[in-house]
Amino acid sequence: MPVAPSGSGTEAEKYEFADKVSDSTQAEFVKLLAEYTPDAVSKTTGVPAEQIRALATLYGERNRGTVSMWCMGVNQHVRGTWMNNLINDIHLVTGKISRPGANPFSLTGQPSACGTVREVGTLQNRLPADMVVMNPEHRAKTEKIWNLPAGTIPAKPGLHAVDMFRSFARGEIGVMWVQVTNPWQTMPNLARMQRKPNDGRFLIVSDIYPTPTTDVADLILPSAAWVEREGVFGNSERRTQQWNKLVDPPGEAREDAWQIIEVAKRMGMGALFPWDANNWHEPMFEEYRTFTLGTAKDLASYQQLRDTRGMIWPVIDGKETRYRYAAGHDAAVKKAKGVHFYKAKGYGEKAAVFFRPYHPPAEVPDKEYPFWLCTGRILEHWHSGSMTRRVKQLHQAAPQTYVELNRADAQELGVQGGDKVRLVTRRGALECAVQIDQRGRPPRGSVFVPFFDESRLINMLTLDAMDNISKEPDYKKCAVRIERILA
Repeated sequence: MPVAPSGSGTEAEKYEFADKVSDSTQAEFVKLLAEYTPDAVSKTTGVPAEQIRALATLYGERNRGTVSMWCMGVNQHVRGTWMNNLINDIHLVTGKISRPGANPFSLTGQPSACGTVREVGTLQNRLPADMVVMNPEHRAKTEKIWNLPAGTIPAKPGLHAVDMFRSFARGEIGVMWVQVTNPWQTMPNLARMQRKPNDGRFLIVSDIYPTPTTDVADLILPSAAWVEREGVFGNSERRTQQWNKLVDPPGEAREDAWQIIEVAKRMGMGALFPWDANNWHEPMFEEYRTFTLGTAKDLASYQQLRDTRGMIWPVIDGKETRYRYAAGHDAAVKKAKGVHFYKAKGYGEKAAVFFRPYHPPAEVPDKEYPFWLCTGRILEHWHSGSMTRRVKQLHQAAPQTYVELNRADAQELGVQGGDKVRLVTRRGALECAVQIDQRGRPPRGSVFVPFFDESRLINMLTLDAMDNISKEPDYKKCAVRIERILA
């Protein structure tokens, strides 16, 4: 097996990575970039040098507005954070940032997922409003707002998601509670997570429908669907929207937040939720909102959100901010024109441009596994398909998973559209039908498989190497072999 690069978080879990940053001059930066010519990059990536030059021209034209939009696929690499740095770098060095028609725009977590998770502080190292548990001032502010004794919040973060599931599989975590996700379908290298109820650990799952995750749960709690609950959502454009309950949930189904509050009360932590049991949505949001006030992440009040149907933060003096850090748009900017990155305190309030060198993947194709395997979403099905597969029209449009092949690769393998093949990686195997010249059109040497089908779990095959900065797994590339299945 090819040796994984240092800091890729491979199965062996013997990985360390320190992203050490040092200052550099512009001349040094230019010198570091010199080896990355279009021709050199083309040899590494397979992208024609002419396309690279054409793209560089589009970004380099001063009078052309340029917006870069990307989804989770950029993030899900062992150097996904570096890739995000590089996209932002292009906009910074060309000046195409924080103005209409010129911006980097990461489309992650729609709706109210990744972005809101970071905003409200539900990651293991985060506190509300972009604060972190490692910072003593941030912990003190949080303890004051939550009326906690000083020193209650530990300075050391807990386990991130990938390590948490690894620890649960090893029995180091005895109890886990899963909400609003389906990890026994979506986590990489699923063979590591296989379990049966009553195996000495205890898994609680809150959900609406049966899923591969509820199948292995010891306790299932019925949740309320989006139309059956009230709350606030956030999305990638920084828009915060209030939502009213439309119908009552059936039976004993309850909102996920209600479930957490009620369990906390029974654990003796009811003082953290001092609100009327029939009126807690608005006061809970307003408590969270106090974290944001005066930080240039100011949120609108619950009533403002209810009246306006959504506002883009920061909301200053009742006005939303369409373009952050931009003079004339962002009230926190003191300059008369241009942009001012006032949150970048460590660089004299200037944005940092990072040089990020090429770094090899954790696993690459070889004679035994000659293709790249990439996984992802498709139009019809959202993530693991637990809801969308239950919509008749969507299910009929895409009833089961498949593998998309490049036509030239299919010809060499002797397969046609509709034929069955077996995909084999170092972690598992999966049989599925072939599609050729459909929507994905993978390049030569690469195959694509969506992950919505719970009856054909492609994540039994995927690599669980991860980015040790973001802690996101690399779902976008691992080595795979394709075996033709004769009729």
